[in-house]
Amino acid sequence: MTIHRSTSRAAFSLVEMIITVAIIGIVAAIAIPNLGKILDGSRRGVATNVIETLNKATRNFGHSNWDLRSAPVPASGGDELLLLRTLQWKNPNPSGELNVAGPFMKIDWNPALSTSDQDYRAEWTGSSWRLLEPGTTGAGLKIVFDGSDLGTVYTHPVGFTPVGSR
Repeated sequence: MTIHRSTSRAAFSLVEMIITVAIIGIVAAIAIPNLGKILDGSRRGVATNVIETLNKATRNFGHSNWDLRSAPVPASGGDELLLLRTLQWKNPNPSGELNVAGPFMKIDWNPALSTSDQDYRAEWTGSSWRLLEPGTTGAGLKIVFDGSDLGTVYTHPVGFTPVGSR
């Protein structure tokens, strides 16, 4: 009795391989340019969220303390940092039982200042915050997307005077 074993192997033919490579090339040609747009869109979304959070904190601070109004200093970004520190400040002598004394922003957020038109930045307008996108000039708090500006709690110096305090 003789046993015959089949020696055929499953494999791609040359035509199947060429078609597969062509399909992968077409999909890559469509997808790769759009990945940059998706990344830019998500960064803009995060930056917009930061601006909305700053504006909400500014309103809440105004409800509990006083309206934050200060002339913007467009060239430096120092006013933005001082305003952020004011929003991170906890009033040691709150005036009312119903109002929160603060802080109104995360106390472990320590952004750098930036004047680079390559960065997303939060700029103070005198009464609110606005987003400076890449390609625009101006100074403000640099918005980063990797969390490197979070972690170290900011401690206000003794005798800190918040912006616009009475």
